[in-house]
Amino acid sequence: MNKLQKNYALAKAAYDTAIETETWELVEGLELPYIEAEGTMVEWALEHAEQSGMIPAKLLETLKEKWMFPQYKTRMVDLAFKLEI
Repeated sequence: MNKLQKNYALAKAAYDTAIETETWELVEGLELPYIEAEGTMVEWALEHAEQSGMIPAKLLETLKEKWMFPQYKTRMVDLAFKLEI
């Protein structure tokens, strides 16, 4: 697991724990770092996919524009965790 993946995993765990414990002020404080960590990791994965040619160009453009939509988001996060670089 690389640094971006670790940062995302830690941010998500903290955010999810805050939600589970209904610590709403903490949720608000952790939300932006969580979203930023997710975005950074997905952008890294997309850059790697583009450089390696592992995703067709047309699909890559769609993913770059729409990765944060629910139908793509989970798949992109999963892809980013599968990459070992």
